Amino acid sequence: MGPICSDCPVLKGMLFRGLTNEQISRLGCVFRPARYRRSQILFFEGGTAQHVFALHAGLVKVVKSLENGKDRITRVIFPGELLGLEALTEATYPLTAVTLRDSEICAASREEFLDFLRANTDIALGMVRFLVTEVTRVRTQVTDMSFKDARMKVATLLLSLVTSETEAPSKAYSLVLPFSRQEISEILELSPETVSRTLSVFRREQVLDARGRRLNIQDFPKLEAAAQR
Repeated sequence: MGPICSDCPVLKGMLFRGLTNEQISRLGCVFRPARYRRSQILFFEGGTAQHVFALHAGLVKVVKSLENGKDRITRVIFPGELLGLEALTEATYPLTAVTLRDSEICAASREEFLDFLRANTDIALGMVRFLVTEVTRVRTQVTDMSFKDARMKVATLLLSLVTSETEAPSKAYSLVLPFSRQEISEILELSPETVSRTLSVFRREQVLDARGRRLNIQDFPKLEAAAQR
């Protein structure tokens, strides 16, 4: 088990939690680590689906090409999550994945990963449960977000960015947003103007201070409360 595996958030997830050291060693032979710079493409829409990816550190956006030639962010991938699972059943990727910051990502070829699942039937069954849980999670997320107003949506997104990097802080916390206002509006299905107005309200309430992409969260409990109202 290599040093990157010893504290891997992917291995702490539901799918691989409880693996023996031997299984982790075999999995480490399937998934090979690599470092990616910000804005690198992992795979692109319509490209041959050859690999499954596991995000060890960093942040990745998944986008869909629209008929007007623009891209729409459909999901943000956080450390500990898998992406490119379409490679297990599809010939091409239906979406494009791009790193939002410098990232550490492990990749496994379709054939090697499928061979690993065939040799570890308990993990293969876990994969089925994992995919069912993912479908349920996405369905719940879509339903939940549809009932949230702009204030709750923006607060929820900011909370997810903070907790993806560290434990929930009790006091002030600073980070650089990986998204532009336009990208935030795409993710949350809000207008850029609504996003800017919401951030301005939070600033007046001394919940946070946003200058460009630098975000200083001044009152984390208040931000949590804003996401739940």
